[in-house]
Amino acid sequence: MTMTAESPGRTVVVRRPSGATVRWVFLALAVVGLITVMPKVISWSDASRMGTVQAVVDFHTFRIDRTPFHTTGDKVFIGGHYFSDKLTGPALLGAVVYWPLSALGLKLGYGWNLAYYLITLLTVKLSWFLGLVAFFKALRYTPLTEGKRIWLTLALGLGSLCFTWSATFNNHSLAASWVAIGFFFLLRARHGERVRLSIFLAGVFLSLTGGTDLPIMAVYGGFLLYVLADRTLRRHVGWYLLPVLLTAVPPLLVNHHISGSFVPVQLVTEYFQYPGTFWKPSMLTGAGMNSGSFLAWYVFTALIGSRGFLHHSPLLFLAIPFLLRELRPSRPFFREALVTVVVTVPIVAYYLLYSNNYGGYSYSIRWFVPLLPLLFFFLHPVLDGGRLLRVAFFVLFAAGVVIATIGLINPFAYMTYADYPPLANLRTIPGLLRDIRGS
Repeated sequence: MTMTAESPGRTVVVRRPSGATVRWVFLALAVVGLITVMPKVISWSDASRMGTVQAVVDFHTFRIDRTPFHTTGDKVFIGGHYFSDKLTGPALLGAVVYWPLSALGLKLGYGWNLAYYLITLLTVKLSWFLGLVAFFKALRYTPLTEGKRIWLTLALGLGSLCFTWSATFNNHSLAASWVAIGFFFLLRARHGERVRLSIFLAGVFLSLTGGTDLPIMAVYGGFLLYVLADRTLRRHVGWYLLPVLLTAVPPLLVNHHISGSFVPVQLVTEYFQYPGTFWKPSMLTGAGMNSGSFLAWYVFTALIGSRGFLHHSPLLFLAIPFLLRELRPSRPFFREALVTVVVTVPIVAYYLLYSNNYGGYSYSIRWFVPLLPLLFFFLHPVLDGGRLLRVAFFVLFAAGVVIATIGLINPFAYMTYADYPPLANLRTIPGLLRDIRGS
C-alpha cells in the first residue's frame, strides 16, 4: 500500500508493505519452521524430557525406568527409581501432544522418530512462531515502519540463537517464546489496550517460564515491579498474579509428588549420586562459586570467546549499547530497558558465578537464550539510524543467520571436535549425511 504526505512544494509517496506482504513473510517462516525440527532425540537433555513424556502417557507415572530414555545421564535417583532431573512443565506440555499420538500407535523412541518430531513441532517450534508474531506486534509501539518491523522480527527469528534452539525439545526456546509473548501483552496494557485482559495474558506467559526454566522466573518478577510502578497497571496487578496458580504451581506439586519436597530435584546434589552416575558434586550448577583466574577466563569464554553468547547472536553487539542508551528517564522505553537490565544482569551473573561447564554439550550458552527477545527489542532505533548503522545491522544479521543455521545441525553441539560450536557442528556433516542415507 502507499501513503502520501505533503511537504513544501511537493507530495511525497511513502511505500510500506501491505498486510498481504506480512502474511507471506509469516507463511514463509511457518514453512521454515516445518523443515527445521530435529526428527530425533540427540542429547541427554531431550531424552530426559521424553522419558517423562512417555512415562506419563504410556505408564501413568513420572518414573522413567520403563522407557528407553532411562539411560540418559540427566536423571535423578529417588526412592529406588529414576526420574528426569528437569522441571516438568515442558514435559507435561509434550505429554498433551503425545497422548493422541501414542493412542494412534506413534511411540517415542531413539533414532528417527515421527512422534518426537511432532511433539517438538507442536510445542517448541509452534511457540517460536507465535513468539515471533508477538515480537512483530510489540514493535508497533516503536516508530518503525511495518517493513522495518519485519526485518527486526526476522533478525530475532533467524539471526539469533532463538532459531538454533527452536529445532529440538528444550526449555530455553519455550521460555524465550513465552517472554516475547508476555512482553507484547505488557506493552499492549501499558498503551491502554484491553488492560485487564492484557495484564492477565502477560502474567500467563511470563509465569509459564517459572515451570520451564526456573531462573527466568526473574523476568516475571521484574515485570511485576513494572506493573506496580505504573499507576494504571497497578490497579490490575491481581490479574498479573493470578496465573501463577495455573502455570508455576503445578510443576512444583509434581516435584513434591516425586521427592516429597517443593525444592526442585535438580537443586539437590544427593539425588545425582547413584551407581554409575556421571555427575560429580562439583559439576552441578550451584555447587560452588567461581573465583579468581578461572572466573575471568570463564566469563570471557562464555560471552566473547569460543562459546561466546554475544558473537553467536552477533546483533547483540548493537542491541546492548542501544539498551543502555535507553536507561534515561526521558527515553520512551526507559522502564522496559530498566527491567531488562535488572533481570538480565542477575541471571547472567548467576550462571557465570555458579556454573563451570558452559551448559555442557551446547551451541553457545543456552541458558541466556530466553533473554534474547527483550534484548533484540532495543535494536529498533538502529533501523531508523544512519546509513552506517543500517549497514552494520544487515551485516550482523547475515552473520547471525549463518551461525544460527549451522547450529540447527545439532543445538547440543558435541565438543569432541573443537571448542568452537560452529566448527564442531560442521565437522559432523559427513556423519549426518551417512546417517540420512542409512535411515
